Amino acid sequence: MLTTLSARETSELLGIMQDLTGNYDCRSLRQRVGDRLLGLLKADYFASFVWQPEDDGFSDCVSINMDPSNLGRYEAYYQFRDPITQKLQRRRRATHVHEVLPQDDLEKTEFYNDFLQSDGLRYGMNFHAHDGKTHVGDLRIWRANNRDTFDRRDVAMLQAVGTAFSNALCTARHFEQRLCALDPDARLASLADHWDLTQREGQILKCLISDGRDQKIAKRLGISVTTVRTHMKHLFQKANVNRRTELLSKVLGVKTQ
Repeated sequence: MLTTLSARETSELLGIMQDLTGNYDCRSLRQRVGDRLLGLLKADYFASFVWQPEDDGFSDCVSINMDPSNLGRYEAYYQFRDPITQKLQRRRRATHVHEVLPQDDLEKTEFYNDFLQSDGLRYGMNFHAHDGKTHVGDLRIWRANNRDTFDRRDVAMLQAVGTAFSNALCTARHFEQRLCALDPDARLASLADHWDLTQREGQILKCLISDGRDQKIAKRLGISVTTVRTHMKHLFQKANVNRRTELLSKVLGVKTQ
């Protein structure tokens, strides 16, 4: 069980819970929660994958402070020589790596010496989220060589976050699945309702798809370019994006890297 939280931990946890109630797609949700967890758990590295049973492997990686080329080698080679993650995945709860393989034994493996140590990872915890029997994403948190290992309190905090993260990820996944089954107009209407858009914001979003440029949108709707940009700012906030390409990817169902 968790003892009293510090002011810093309370602030970090509140930030995570706010993110978990936001309008994020599954991939963005994993990224944002990972970023917050590094602060909460005083960790150094984060990665998150989704298990793909048809490929018998993990893919769709998001990461923080890890070399993309090294992660590419993980997907292509090292995950098939990974002595810990399959065991951690079956736990369905926050688990310290030591619980499935002692540190001394881990440090004798090719996986540790040629993959983990390439980025400086030493001590780790995992949480794997499932929607029924389907793996929908994980949280892999690591500390560097010069740091102390995680303790029981850290595992308890990851479990608390992981439970809420799993629920939010399942909700986002179900919404994305429903969107995929809709035609473009119905998809747009569903997103407008989900994001609680005003009528004008909905009109601008529809124009953005077909016209793109602010000047064209302003002319089509008979408003100023300044007004278009003000509504666009509100759209970004409600959709939890920073760029037009991110907004369009959500509306059109196209993944962004």
